[in-house]
Amino acid sequence: MKEVVIVETNATGTKNVVDDVGIDRAAARIVLLGVPDVPGVAANVFSALAEHRIGVEMIVQNNMRGGMTDIGFLVKKERLDDAIVVCRKSATDIEAQGVSFNTEVARVSVCGKNLTENPEIPAKMFSTLASVGVNIEMIVSNTLDITCVVSETDADRAIRALQEAFS
Repeated sequence: MKEVVIVETNATGTKNVVDDVGIDRAAARIVLLGVPDVPGVAANVFSALAEHRIGVEMIVQNNMRGGMTDIGFLVKKERLDDAIVVCRKSATDIEAQGVSFNTEVARVSVCGKNLTENPEIPAKMFSTLASVGVNIEMIVSNTLDITCVVSETDADRAIRALQEAFS
């Protein structure tokens, strides 16, 4: 994932927390739509995927109204066909409204240390992407990285803008 290494000093005089900006084009996004918001639903879906040795990343569940939710996640593109079959069966089992998928996505990330202690980093990342017209489809963050799923058509523009913003 390494595309550029960033070293600069932040306002406190310490080494900048962002030391890498990267891109990954090997994932596809799956969303289970209209999932009943009840205990055991996520266990059903992800147990079925695990039984087929299909790894998942960036799991996002939305809190929605009316007792329904959506569950989105990424899988490796080469496992997408298998994942769709498993997810369609799970959707039927849990009485979800359907399954959608998108292979035309990319992940762009800023990586470093203690990102959660530096609120200016996500603000700068999201502002940078917005300034070049890149829509964010999913976001996940932890102390080591902030990753956004964006359209494949926006990926090159997104990574160039992030490299410039964090260099």
